[in-house]
Amino acid sequence: MPPKLPATSPAMSPSVTKKTRKSLTLEVKPDIIHRHERGKKTNSIARHHGLTPSTVSAIFKSADSIKKAGETVSSLQAKRTT
Repeated sequence: MPPKLPATSPAMSPSVTKKTRKSLTLEVKPDIIHRHERGKKTNSIARHHGLTPSTVSAIFKSADSIKKAGETVSSLQAKRTT
């Protein structure tokens, strides 16, 4: 029987760089939802914002909560006095 090879994973390899997560603002997400509601294709929206189609689809699926969050943020900004 041949000798076992050491277990390696991409995380253990020093030459593999870790992907950075890109956080989207509450200004970008409503724009994505609006474009989808106007009939734009997922791939064209993804290319426009530099995202993957799966990210854009995930944003569509959570559109209701994103819209509620946008309303909450805008109402907080309207009440702020400085």
